[in-house]
Amino acid sequence: MRGISSVINIHLRHKLTWFYLPWMIMAFSFLVNLLIGVLINGETLYTGGLGTIYIFMFVTSLTTAIQLFPFTTGFSIRRTDFFIGTLTFITLISIFNSALLVVLSHIEVWTGAWGDHMRFFNLPYLNDGSWLIQFVVNVILMLWFSMLGLGIGAFFLRFRGIRTFIMLAAVTIIISGLSLIAMRYEWWGPIFKWFASHSALDLTLWMIPIVLILALCSRQCLRRSTV
Repeated sequence: MRGISSVINIHLRHKLTWFYLPWMIMAFSFLVNLLIGVLINGETLYTGGLGTIYIFMFVTSLTTAIQLFPFTTGFSIRRTDFFIGTLTFITLISIFNSALLVVLSHIEVWTGAWGDHMRFFNLPYLNDGSWLIQFVVNVILMLWFSMLGLGIGAFFLRFRGIRTFIMLAAVTIIISGLSLIAMRYEWWGPIFKWFASHSALDLTLWMIPIVLILALCSRQCLRRSTV
């Protein structure tokens, strides 16, 4: 427990990366898009600025694994403690961010999309359902992006640069190949219909096994890392 709390305290010292920077950038994006919505004074503007927080969770988790793991092991913190402490912190920050997003989403509804100018925090499909459903969807999405980043970082620590590059290239080729096959046989229409027939909650709940697999793979890579 002492090692786990030490890891959490180390993460808390990086408030700029985990707390301030993503929300500052998202606030700037919000103000810019709101200004655009006011100036065009037309139909309600739909933006993708909300994706900033998920991208930051991915990038920060990735860099955390690469930069802080060697640092903590140098202070004789166990690898398992680093993993549990990091996973606990990521879960807590995901809960915090998700709760704040739900509050902002409801404020956006109460203000009538900021005077019918822009939809930034409350988006169709993603924010369907009650506040609890929106909260659960956001938490799972953040954990998914975070575990993906942590998994890539842990893979890098275990296998280093060239093998990580090969892994990412192979995944990119496989995804591109599947996309071409779907295009060739005109599968995209049924795929989109299938997604549309399920709610955001349904889809994110199916992400939970992927999150668990990524977490287990990250733990194994960290345990076998040569750092």
